[in-house]
Amino acid sequence: MTRDLSRDLSPGERKVLQGIQAELRFQSRVERTLKATDKRILAWCSEHDLLPVPVTGAKVFGYTSQLVQAIEQRLAQLALAPLSADLKGSSLAQAEQGAAEHKSVREKPRDHRVLRYVFDAGDGAGQVVDVDQRELDLSQFADLVVVENLDCFYELHQFELPCLVNKKVDKKGHKQAQSLIVYRGDSHYSKGRAALINRWKGSNSRPLRYFGDLDPKGLHIAQSEGFTHIAAPAYEWFCEHATAQAYPAKQHDTARLLDASGELAPYVQFVQRQQKAVLQQWLQHVPLAWRRTFTGR
Repeated sequence: MTRDLSRDLSPGERKVLQGIQAELRFQSRVERTLKATDKRILAWCSEHDLLPVPVTGAKVFGYTSQLVQAIEQRLAQLALAPLSADLKGSSLAQAEQGAAEHKSVREKPRDHRVLRYVFDAGDGAGQVVDVDQRELDLSQFADLVVVENLDCFYELHQFELPCLVNKKVDKKGHKQAQSLIVYRGDSHYSKGRAALINRWKGSNSRPLRYFGDLDPKGLHIAQSEGFTHIAAPAYEWFCEHATAQAYPAKQHDTARLLDASGELAPYVQFVQRQQKAVLQQWLQHVPLAWRRTFTGR
């Protein structure tokens, strides 16, 4: 049988060896009942002539410091990552640690990416940019605004959000901090957005605002995920334009979970009582204000 001397140790095999390596700091030998992963490790060692005697039929094996050191030396000879390497980084980080690529455990390229809406000082449309949330200096922003729907996010200049229409210069002529506006995310960007929100909550007490559908689901997201405010039109406009078509029957149970207190109380009570709602896209060119999601926030 032809030996595959180029095969790298799998993430699972490396994890076992890392544990053994840690135990060997305090003892000269680590006895292990041979499981499937151990058998693959020992088969790899046999292929590379690291075992003086082949292990066949044994149920227990004693790992030694000498064997682990030999494994480390062979990995280095093959230009593969050492056992101590963190393989959860990006493919570029993995490349710096060794020749092999471990897609099953590596960090995905979009894990820290967010879509950010950068608006200009004039009346024109802003620009949507893909950025690494870790590179954003959160201290430079007055608040964090999360937009629910992607189609609305790309056309955000069509909406009269306070952060888009208010002047960014105070009465003394000083430039005010802008809002950090990001897309809530789908399968590609939700992980980066979640990481950004965690950073925001952990670094300051400034507002965390939500702009989305004013239906049971949208209101529940704003209340349950720690948002301090949600964008809403005047209550009279909301009542006049809300429709049953925007209130899916499957969201009825969600409506019951809503907190009907504070500034949102009239909206929530209307939704619960009338079973009507307003979708985000209907709010184009409608003056909007930030309503607190809970009393006292």
